[in-house]
Amino acid sequence: MSEICILYCLTKRKMTIYSVRKNISEYFGAFTKPSHGTIHPALKKMAEYGYVTAEDILSDGGKKSCYYSITEKGKRYFSELMLSDFSDNPSVFMNEIYTRLAAIGALSNDSKNELKAAILQTLDLYITETKRAIANEYLGLDKYQKSVMAQSVSNAENLVKYVSEIE
Repeated sequence: MSEICILYCLTKRKMTIYSVRKNISEYFGAFTKPSHGTIHPALKKMAEYGYVTAEDILSDGGKKSCYYSITEKGKRYFSELMLSDFSDNPSVFMNEIYTRLAAIGALSNDSKNELKAAILQTLDLYITETKRAIANEYLGLDKYQKSVMAQSVSNAENLVKYVSEIE
């Protein structure tokens, strides 16, 4: 997920690691905040694979800063990440959905539609399975568990409406 956030930020302009972290907080802070200790190794790894380049630039004051920029290979990788399968873990895939929706503007129209379809399929399966679990009297769920699960279904249904309406 942090790679999506990083690459999305770099689609805007070249940035220092501190700018990347600040932009991630601004664009994705409502649902994820990777630490400097996560961003730095991810940038190094992506540079090794050729997804980003690093360039040392001297400021007018003589301070050296490392600026990262996304490569064409990195743009393709970003699209692959955006369209990759979601986790089976609901707490993880919900954050994956939010992250990808926040970065959907960097995709082509065809890729946007493909991502929306994948999100809707994932949410539909989650809603169906969770409703089935709530109704299963043999699971022995108490009223609090059922209530939390019902709230989660409601949130997922609202997300389905939202995804269905975005262009």
